[in-house]
Amino acid sequence: MQGQRLAMFFREFSIVRVKSQVRGWEFPFNLDECAESPLAGAFDDAMLRRLDVACGHLPFARRSQDGRRAWTLLTPRGELDVWFTSDGSVFIEGITSLNPVFAVFAQLLEICPDLALEDRITGELHDRASLLRLVRRDEEKVATRFSLAAALAA
Repeated sequence: MQGQRLAMFFREFSIVRVKSQVRGWEFPFNLDECAESPLAGAFDDAMLRRLDVACGHLPFARRSQDGRRAWTLLTPRGELDVWFTSDGSVFIEGITSLNPVFAVFAQLLEICPDLALEDRITGELHDRASLLRLVRRDEEKVATRFSLAAALAA
């Protein structure tokens, strides 16, 4: 349990649609460094409904009871909220490891392949592969810290 807690941080992301040619770019990249916006605009209501339904199929997903069009995922790896706004945006935030974030993103990619995950703290845009590299790096850090703690305790 201690090793799991070490990887839980406040995370703040948005799910964005990207132009189809952007899918061939090297991820991650910083939005501020793009000469032209790679974003394809807001989601329409029909797509928001499809993404909303997809989130409901995730393990640990429960409909939020706070009046938002949202889901809360209470996982062993932390708590994560996914919500959909009337202006066509999708946000993810919570105190969690990156594993549940990756699970949500992978689920939504099944519905709409032209998605990227924007880290709202760093400004970086991730595709599936770059987010997976980030998840693995996060897990390696936890494993190293856990091993060091175990060695010190022995």
